[in-house]
This record gives sequence, structure tokens and C-alpha cells, in this order.
Amino acid sequence: MNHVPPTPEEAQALIDHAVRSVGEAFALDVLGVHRTTLMRWRTGAVRIPHAALALLRIWQEGRLPGMTDDWRGFHFFGDKLYTAAGVGYTARDIDGWHWQKQACEANERRIKQLEALVTDLSDKLQKAPGAAANEVYSPTNPPPRPRRHVA
Repeated sequence: MNHVPPTPEEAQALIDHAVRSVGEAFALDVLGVHRTTLMRWRTGAVRIPHAALALLRIWQEGRLPGMTDDWRGFHFFGDKLYTAAGVGYTARDIDGWHWQKQACEANERRIKQLEALVTDLSDKLQKAPGAAANEVYSPTNPPPRPRRHVA
């Protein structure tokens, strides 16, 4: 984090952004100051303490100190984390990613098993007496589905 005290213009921009982002009441509560102190910071009459300045800059940049550029464009708004693409996720959504990943991995294993089964059955079908020599079926070229006759 930048330890250089902001100019009055920078301080005003930091404070205005925080108030727009989280609301004045919440900003005052988190910063632990009175509205008068916030106004003195905004005008430059009183120097903003380092911890408060760091928090104001975090609110403005939308990321924590030490985060790599991979996180650029990500930000929190309310109780959601928004990606650079603008998709928002709640803590509950993120907590469920582990289970979704496990389900995807299980589906991928099942697909591979089914592809192997189709390949095996296709090979057996090709070797069967009377199989057409030019019809080769594989997972990418499955046999045609039988037609249903409607009476």
C-alpha cells in the first residue's frame, strides 16, 4: 500500500468513492470516525491515519494489497464478488464450487467409461457376421438411432 499522504483532491476522491460504494453510515462505522472527522479528512484539515487511508484505497481499487494483476477487474459490491466479466458470486456460491467440481469430475469419468463401452461394442459389431464393411462406428460416429414406427 502507498504510504504517501494523499493530496486534498485525492483524499476527497477516496472518501467520495467509499461513500458511494458502501454508504456514508457504513463507511463511518468501519472507519470508526464521526462525520466531522470525515469532512476534515476530505478537506485536508486533518491527516488521514494510515489504517484508514489503506482501507479507503482498498475500497477504491477493489483489491487487497499484494494481489497480482490476475485479480484486476475483480471487485466486491455488497455481499458479492464480481469477476472482471461482471459475474457476481455470493459466499454460498463460492463455497459450492468444490462440490460442483467433484460432480464434473465424476461426469467426465462416466463419459470416458461410456465412450470405451461404445467403442468396444462397435468393434464387436464390426466383427459380427454380416456386418457392413464400410460402416465404422465410434464414440464420435455412433450408429444411427432406430426409427420408431407409428401405427
